[in-house]
Amino acid sequence: MCDRFLQGNYQYVLAVHTDKSHTHCHIIFNNTNLYNGLSFTYEHNQGKVKDRSWAQLRAISDELCKEHGISVIEPKSKGVSHFERDMQKEGKSWKDKLRVRIAEVMLYSRDFKDFLEKCSECGIEYVYKPSNKVKLKFRLSGDGQQKFTRADTLGADYTVERISEQIAEIQEKLSAANVTPDMLIEPPKPVVPKTEPKPTQTVTAPTKPKQSAEPNTITEKSETARRKAAAEQVEKFFAARRARRQAQLDMLNATASKPVEPKPEPSVPTPQPTPTESKAPEKKIDEWATIRGMRDSDKIIAELEAVGIMSLSEFGGFMHNIHSPEDHTDEVAELKAQYTAIDKLLAMMKQRSDNSATYKEYQERSAFTQKHFRKKNAAAIDAYEEADKYITEHIKAYYVDGKAPKRSELAALSKQLKDKRKAIMPEHKAYLLKHETAMRYTRQVRQYLNEQYMKSERERSRQRTQAKHRNKNTLE
Repeated sequence: MCDRFLQGNYQYVLAVHTDKSHTHCHIIFNNTNLYNGLSFTYEHNQGKVKDRSWAQLRAISDELCKEHGISVIEPKSKGVSHFERDMQKEGKSWKDKLRVRIAEVMLYSRDFKDFLEKCSECGIEYVYKPSNKVKLKFRLSGDGQQKFTRADTLGADYTVERISEQIAEIQEKLSAANVTPDMLIEPPKPVVPKTEPKPTQTVTAPTKPKQSAEPNTITEKSETARRKAAAEQVEKFFAARRARRQAQLDMLNATASKPVEPKPEPSVPTPQPTPTESKAPEKKIDEWATIRGMRDSDKIIAELEAVGIMSLSEFGGFMHNIHSPEDHTDEVAELKAQYTAIDKLLAMMKQRSDNSATYKEYQERSAFTQKHFRKKNAAAIDAYEEADKYITEHIKAYYVDGKAPKRSELAALSKQLKDKRKAIMPEHKAYLLKHETAMRYTRQVRQYLNEQYMKSERERSRQRTQAKHRNKNTLE
């Protein structure tokens, strides 16, 4: 087996023990391959569980046993859990109680449908769904069982198919003896009230000679007696079985209801004064420990902390261009563009208002005098027309409910945008100062960190090389 399993690649020692009643052997083999230096675990003990080395070893052992005519140990079914075993010992196992009751119900059932009906009558709740993966489940009603128990976990004899087969076998035995399940159930005996005896007079009637019974009557009586005897025999068999199962149930119930002896309460120790423990002051974590060995590190760290950069991780945000919530560059630019456009629109509205009188007079003049008037007031008229054109093109962006805004409303909106920009400018300026300071040392810090990383990688490579040499020397 060792030669077939290890294939000559691993050293092994085989020890046969005969000190016990059964001869057995122990095998110890080297984990390292003699030829390539790889471990047995790496070569043969990887992958899924069914492909592991123990499964291969078991298959080889079974083959050798079959070749030499030795019995092969067949794998057992799923065993009982520790919890279930403890419950069985204490007599609290729901499964044991269910097995006893289900076997009792099967004795009086004609078929599987009748079995389910009698389960309900005997205090066994069930869930039967043939289309589901778990077809049948049971639960004892009124005994404290909360969850249903799957039928297949009770054993192989408690599945839907096996229950039907067992009921059919019982019916065959009963039909062979001309006995039905109803005959096994004893009807309740009627209670006859006691009456006081009355004096009776004995009257002797003339005796008649007995007539001989007919042959048919004798045959019927003998057949009835035979059936009655068979029914009594079957009844005795099932009565003994019922008594045995009832005894098991009584034993389980008695064990479950056995009172638990109270444990003596431990004596309460007298409270001792708790000693006061003085804790050492917690060490402050150095946020700049990674770059402390850099040249001029103290000066660089002092300048960074002066502008508000208090750790290397925060400095890394500037070094890797990570967006910061303190950066309002886009927001500031957007606000400035908005209130600048409004201010220009207000200026154009003022320009149009200032030249509206001149332009109105120009419009009221006749065509003959307009040319001369326009030449004389060209600047005012051109300013009005320019402002009016600009307002017509840009005022629609500020319409409210289809109405053009007033100058006062636009002025209020411009003031609101300016106040908002003014509120975020201190934080934005502080960020710009941090960014400017960080950019001065980004290149130096990045170069130092890269050097430290390459140094650590070289050290790891050196250690791996030394480990390979040690393994090689060991193999040689």
